[in-house]
Amino acid sequence: MRPFRFLLAFTAAALLQAADKPTFTETIAPILYKNCVACHRPGEAAPFALISYEDVKKRGSLIATVTRSRYMPPWHAEHGYGEFAGERRLSDTEIAAIGEWVKQGMPEGNRAKMPKVPEFTDGWQLGKPDLILEMPEAFEVPASGPDIYRNFAIPTGLTQDKWVRAVEFRPTARKAVHHAIFAYVKAGAFKNRDGQDGKPGFGGLNGLGFGVGVQPGLAPAGGLGGWAVGTMPVFVADDQAVPLSKGTDFILQMHFHPTGKPETERAVVGLYFGDRAPEKKVLQIAVPALFGLESSVDIAPGVKNYSIHDSVTLPADVRVLSAFAHAHYIGKDLKAMATLPDGGTQPLLWIKDWDFNWQEQYNYKQPVFLPKGTRIDVTIGWDNSGDNPRNPSNPPKRVLWGEQSFDEMGGIMFALNAVRKEDEAAIEQSAGERVKASIGTGLQNGSVARFVAEERRAAEKPQQIALFDRQGKTVSRLGEPGLYSQAALSPDGKRVAVIKTDRDSGDSDVWVIDIASGKSTRITADPEQNASPVWSPDGKQIAYVSVSISGNANSIYRKSSDGSGNPALIYAHKPGEAVVVTDWSVDGRLCFWAGDVTYELPLNGERKPNPLFGGKYSVRAGRFSPDGRYLAFSSNESGRWDTYVADLKPASPDAKPVRVSTDGALGAIAWRQDGKELYYMTLPGFAIMGVDVTTATDLRVGTPKMLFRQPVAGPGQLSSIAGPDGQTFVFVPAAR
Repeated sequence: MRPFRFLLAFTAAALLQAADKPTFTETIAPILYKNCVACHRPGEAAPFALISYEDVKKRGSLIATVTRSRYMPPWHAEHGYGEFAGERRLSDTEIAAIGEWVKQGMPEGNRAKMPKVPEFTDGWQLGKPDLILEMPEAFEVPASGPDIYRNFAIPTGLTQDKWVRAVEFRPTARKAVHHAIFAYVKAGAFKNRDGQDGKPGFGGLNGLGFGVGVQPGLAPAGGLGGWAVGTMPVFVADDQAVPLSKGTDFILQMHFHPTGKPETERAVVGLYFGDRAPEKKVLQIAVPALFGLESSVDIAPGVKNYSIHDSVTLPADVRVLSAFAHAHYIGKDLKAMATLPDGGTQPLLWIKDWDFNWQEQYNYKQPVFLPKGTRIDVTIGWDNSGDNPRNPSNPPKRVLWGEQSFDEMGGIMFALNAVRKEDEAAIEQSAGERVKASIGTGLQNGSVARFVAEERRAAEKPQQIALFDRQGKTVSRLGEPGLYSQAALSPDGKRVAVIKTDRDSGDSDVWVIDIASGKSTRITADPEQNASPVWSPDGKQIAYVSVSISGNANSIYRKSSDGSGNPALIYAHKPGEAVVVTDWSVDGRLCFWAGDVTYELPLNGERKPNPLFGGKYSVRAGRFSPDGRYLAFSSNESGRWDTYVADLKPASPDAKPVRVSTDGALGAIAWRQDGKELYYMTLPGFAIMGVDVTTATDLRVGTPKMLFRQPVAGPGQLSSIAGPDGQTFVFVPAAR
C-alpha cells in the first residue's frame, strides 16, 4: 500500500510542478466548472455559488476538506464497482490540486486565462416534452422544522399506453427540494388521502418505497425513476423505455429540507415518450424482494453492525441496465456482487457510506451481461448506534422493518432486459415467486401486519375533538385536525386528555388540551405506545397504559398533567395480556380491565391488583362512583353488552349488580360529580343515555333517557366523557 501511495503522491506532485503553482484560473476553475457549478450557482439547490474567484476563495478550506473526504461532489457508488454514466467523482489528482492550491494561499492567477463560465439552458434541457404535468396546487414549505416527505398525485389524462424515455423534473423551490421519486398508479388511487390534513398532497412514504407495482389496489402501477440534486435528465435508448399506462395518476414524492425562510413549491414535470413499445420489456429484479420484507429486520438500540444477506440466481441470460439502492436513515453500506457460472465475479454496486438524503439511480455506461445461472449476492448493513451521525433517534431506538423513514428496509433493484425475448416470462415468473415468498414470510414475522397498519393509518381521515351540550349541539372543537382517540374530561371540566397518534411514525402519546386557550401539552414522548389516559381526582396527574414496542408487555404509569417530571411506574401486568385503565377513585384506587376481568389497584402499599368482577363473562369500562362506594361497568353476562352498577361493599354476599341499560350498552360510562346521574352509550345506535341514581340508603336507578346521538370513532369505554355537572360531553366524532 505504501509504494502505491508514494507513487500517487509523486504523480500528483509532478503534475502540479509541471503546471507551476496551481491557480484558480488555470487549475481550480476548470475542476469546479466541470463538476460543481451545475448545483453551485444562483437559483439552484446548493447553499452558495462557486463561480467567481471570490466565491471560491472564502470557502477554499471547506472545499478542500469535503473533496478530500469525497463528501462532495455527491457520488456514493464506490469507484470500480460498476462503471456508471454521469459519475460525479473527482480524480485523485484533482483533489490533490485543490488541497495544494489552498496550501499555497489560493492564488487567483492570470485572469486572461479564466475559462468561460458554463452556460445552462433555462428551459427544458431535453427540448419540449411530449406531456407536461404540474402540481395542481402549490405546497408551502415552512422556514424551519424537520425534513418533509410529501406526495402529490397529478392526473396524466392519458387515453393510450405510453413508453417513457425520459423524465425531466423542474422544482420551483430549488433550494428546498432535495430529491424526488416518480411513479404512476391507478387514477384516483390516493384520492381519499389527498389534502386530508388541509394541505396539498399527502404525507408519509405510503408504499412508494415498498414498491407500487406489487400492491393490487394501485394497479396499473409502476416506478418511473427519480431525481436528486445534481442529476441531469437524459434519454434512455428506445429499447429501455418504461411503460406508463393509460388512466393513471403521476405520483411525485418530494423530499423537502427547510431553508430558513418560507418556500413555495409547484413543480413541473416533463415526460418524453418513445414512438413505440420496446421490443423487449424492461424487467426488474429486487434483492432482497420487497426491500427485505421477509428479513425480520429488528435492530436493537446501540447495535453498530447489523446486516442481512440475500441472493438470486438468474433463470436466463440478461443485460443489466441500472441499479437503484434503497434504505432509510441508519443504512450503512449496500453491496451487490455477481458470481458467474464459471466462478468469476462481476462487481455491480457498492455504496460504502449510505446517505438517505442522496438516493439516485445508477445507470451503467454499457449494459452488463450476466449469463443464466449467475448468482447476485446483496448485503445490506445498518448502524443503529449513537456514533451514527445520521441516526434520527437520540438516544437510539429499536428499529423494525417498515416503510416509514424511521423504520428500516433495504435492497438493491436492478433494471434489465432479457437477452432473448422468449426468456422474459421465466424472469418475470422468478421475480413473482420471490415476491410471493417474501409476502408469505412477512405475514408470519409481522412485517405485513405493520405495513397494513401503516397504510390504514395513512388513509384515515383527520378528526377533531368535539365538546357537546346535553342536546348534542357542538359547543366547540379542540386541537388541530389529527388522529385522536380516548378523549377524557378533567375533573373540573377545563381540560381534555387524549391519545394522539402520529400519522407517519405511528407513535401514540398522551396530550392535554386546555379548553379555554386551546393550548396543547404533550405528556408522553417515548418509543412505547401509550393509551387510556385517566385523571387523578384532583386533576394534577394522569395515569395511562404504556405498551412495549414488542406489544407483549403492558404497564401502568402516572405523570404530572402539566407534562413536567418523569413518568412513574405504578404497575407492570403479566406479559401477553392487554391492559386498559379506566378510572382513578377519590380514595386512591385505579380501575383497569385485562382479559375478561376488571380489577382495582391500590396506589398505596403493595399495589397488588384485586379482581372485582368477570372471569366467566367479560367486564369492562369500570367507573367508580364519586364517593368510591359503587362501580358502574359494561358486562356481557346476559348474553349481550349492558351497563351495570354494583356495590363494592354489599351488605349481603348474595347481592347482585343492578342492570341500568334496557336496550344494550357498551362503554362511555361516567358519573355526574354529585353521584346523582349516570351516563352510558347504547350499542348499536350511539345514543348517549342519562339515568337518575340514588345512593342515600341503597342503590336505586331510574329509567334511562336519551340525551342525544353521536356517532363516534369507537365505543367510549375509557375514562370520563362527561363534565362535572353533566352539561358538557367530550367525544372524537367519527370522520365523515
